[in-house]
Amino acid sequence: MQRPSVIFDLGNVLVSVDFTRACRRFEAAGSAPAAVILDVIANGEDKAAFDTGCLNPQQFAARFCAAIGARVAYAEFADIWCDIFAEQREVTLLLDRIAARADLVLLSNTDPLHLEYVRSHYDFLPKFGRMLLSYEVGHAKPAPRIFERALALAAPGTRMIYFDDVPAFVAAARACGLPAEQFTGAPKLRTDLERFGVL
Repeated sequence: MQRPSVIFDLGNVLVSVDFTRACRRFEAAGSAPAAVILDVIANGEDKAAFDTGCLNPQQFAARFCAAIGARVAYAEFADIWCDIFAEQREVTLLLDRIAARADLVLLSNTDPLHLEYVRSHYDFLPKFGRMLLSYEVGHAKPAPRIFERALALAAPGTRMIYFDDVPAFVAAARACGLPAEQFTGAPKLRTDLERFGVL
């Protein structure tokens, strides 16, 4: 019998994300006000290019620092850029139980600096048998192709469920035929996983 697949988003599901902390550190280093920096992160084309592998870390750092007026060495940039995470232990502590009954897949809009930070600071990534990372596949949510790639990872007829905190990404996944639920916290996640039959 084919094992089901449980697919997780990374940011604000397995780890919390707080870009304001990094923005305050960039501001303290002499760049633009934190609110301006946050807008550059949220709406900047360079971040989208970084997330889809069109810019490497050094290229992105140079462009981002120029955009916000920061004069920091690359190593300091990387340290500040990654100072945004905290592990969601209520969620990551469930992964071993899920893995006993289902294949774990990670599906994330992320960049190589963030992924390496998470890999080196937390111990849950090895629990995932497969990872679909936007910077590796060249597509980012909500683009249909990244969800189609997720569907193609499993044999036809495999039961699948995807958890993401962003309602638009949940809707986009469902539109591609990937069953999805919005992550709003560990209690609802446990309920959804029990209903799916892996807890």
